[in-house]
Amino acid sequence: MLYWAEFYGYDKDIQGKRKLFDNTIFTFDIETTSYIYLDGKVLNSKEYDNLSQDSKDRAIYQANMYIWQFSINDKVYYGRTWDELLRFLEMFNNYTPEKKFVYVHNLGFEFQWLSSIIKFDEVMARVTRSPMKAFSEKYNIEFRCSLMLTNCKLEYIPKVFNLDVSKKVGDLDYNKIRNSKTKLTKKELGYCEYDCLVLYKYLLIERKAYGSIKDVPLTSTGHVRRELKERIETNKQYKAKVRKAINTDGHVYDLMINAFAGGYTHSNWIYTDEVLHNITSFDFTSSYPYVMVAYKFPMSTFKKIYLKDLDSMVPNFAYLLHLKLYNLKVITDNTFISVSKCVNIKNGVYDNGRIISADEIEIYLTDVDISYIKKSYKYDAEIIESYYAVYDYLPKELINFILDKYENKTKYKGIESKAVEYAKEKNKFNSIYGMCVTNEIRDKVEYDNGWQEEKLTQQEILDMLKDNYKKGFLSFSWGVWVTAIARANLIHNIIKLDRWSVYSDTDSIKLLPGYDENIIKEYNRQVIKRIENVSKILNIDINRFCPKDIKGEKRWLGVFDNDGEYEDFITQGAKKYAITRWIKNEKVSKSNNVLEVKGDKSKILEITVSGVPKSGAKALKSVDEFRDNFIFTNDITGKNYVAYNDEQKPVEITDYQGNTEIVNDKKGICILPCTYELGKAEEYGDLIDSASSRRAVYGGE
Repeated sequence: MLYWAEFYGYDKDIQGKRKLFDNTIFTFDIETTSYIYLDGKVLNSKEYDNLSQDSKDRAIYQANMYIWQFSINDKVYYGRTWDELLRFLEMFNNYTPEKKFVYVHNLGFEFQWLSSIIKFDEVMARVTRSPMKAFSEKYNIEFRCSLMLTNCKLEYIPKVFNLDVSKKVGDLDYNKIRNSKTKLTKKELGYCEYDCLVLYKYLLIERKAYGSIKDVPLTSTGHVRRELKERIETNKQYKAKVRKAINTDGHVYDLMINAFAGGYTHSNWIYTDEVLHNITSFDFTSSYPYVMVAYKFPMSTFKKIYLKDLDSMVPNFAYLLHLKLYNLKVITDNTFISVSKCVNIKNGVYDNGRIISADEIEIYLTDVDISYIKKSYKYDAEIIESYYAVYDYLPKELINFILDKYENKTKYKGIESKAVEYAKEKNKFNSIYGMCVTNEIRDKVEYDNGWQEEKLTQQEILDMLKDNYKKGFLSFSWGVWVTAIARANLIHNIIKLDRWSVYSDTDSIKLLPGYDENIIKEYNRQVIKRIENVSKILNIDINRFCPKDIKGEKRWLGVFDNDGEYEDFITQGAKKYAITRWIKNEKVSKSNNVLEVKGDKSKILEITVSGVPKSGAKALKSVDEFRDNFIFTNDITGKNYVAYNDEQKPVEITDYQGNTEIVNDKKGICILPCTYELGKAEEYGDLIDSASSRRAVYGGE
């Protein structure tokens, strides 16, 4: 790395006509120290867990930057203070006054500091403290978030995209207190340098793909969204068909928001907290994409209809329903109606966020949801209001686009020379569903010397709905029905395998020994039969639904695939389970918790716990320890949480080397060690697949 004062220019790559910009790749990163200020003393942030609750409440949580890095292509400059950064940016902007795009991996973190020293004239964000981009007119720089672009931790990017550099994991001890006077070792400086170099190498791929750094999308979903837009830009037939499916009525829009839910994730209460053995796990193959290419969706606007009862619904129509259900009682071991999707529950009895029984509930559903509720609950129904739309397949252009991504992902998988292509196609394929529910109609998030949220007015929402209609790109109703159909596919199988189904998560089901294999086989036969039917109706080559992998095997979309056997299994509820399984020794990594080795195989213990990294499995000696009140400590998991401070006080900091300095960072993020205590939540609610699916509410009559 070079000290910032050694900057004497570089070979610029100025492009554009009226609005000039530099096509050079720039990246930025900082390293910080977190500390606790308590009763006039500075404590290392790692002492947090040792403090009493009273001390935690009285303490001030702060942080300071001690080194920043700014790369210009593969040349990395650094400085130790904010004043040095501002002087560097002044030199930099004088040399290149044209617009510059600077990437930061997790811009929200650096922005907390930068916003106190740089005036940002434009900030784009979907949620507070998470800017996608931020523009400074003074320096003509647009900072962009590469984390939102990749949806991938920096340390994983080199492996995913087959880069010839890697992040220097572990070469910098974050537990040591540092300031700008702290002497950094060659290894520590190398850690800082490579954070920028990894990002530079990745951005070379993106710039090549899009022709210029300016044209690289802001988000991972943006990749696939842009490609589809280019395909249908001049396709009037496609846009006309989409417009017929876009609802511009504010009330119907609200009904869809209320009916929207994510994947079904739950444990069978009969087996919760019990160690089970010889469990078989099945996964759907690409559940959401399969639904999008093989099922029918609302392809007209929703119109009001007066249904006599729920049996009056006909298969050719999609329905949005506002219901009251009375004398509700589950008749299966598993429970499916989510408390979080109900209003006005009376005398409810719950199974970890799912309803066992209730005297009365009010709920918004689709006809797809009713299909499995009829089979799993007894109730009396009152239809408050109902709307219908015509069912039909999605536009053929969209179906072909999805199949293109699936074919590419399948044919590139496992081919070392195509690792980059595989990573890109897999990312696009997995983003297709997210594209359908990406929230363009959301409450405003603005930054003006502080974060503010402002609700959209009813008129603004209506204007946005009309704008979506004009664009004719996608219909939000499709996103609602994708999750509904995928959820129903899973739940119908859970109902058939009820007593043997111990746990399910969005597109997977885990089964006890003795389950009826014919149910799985029959479902797979029905999947293939449905695909064959779609293939004939839409005149699409059936081989596109089942491309061959590197081994020459067909990979059918949507079928149940055996995901392996678990020797031991225990769950404490949604997103909380531990397993043991046997794998070949050659596949064992340092992060695995190995319990036993026999010949060429090892028995490993793994966990899935929302909020705890996979590495937390090393805290367990057996699955039997996976019980309420078990504590996953920070030293095992490395899990942290952050405390934002927008009004930091100047504090005298003495680093671990004895160097003393008054740090006066005006804003900061204090990173504190996070312990996790295992327990059963009172309510799980629906697990929405993406925060971007949360939408503004119209709220009109």
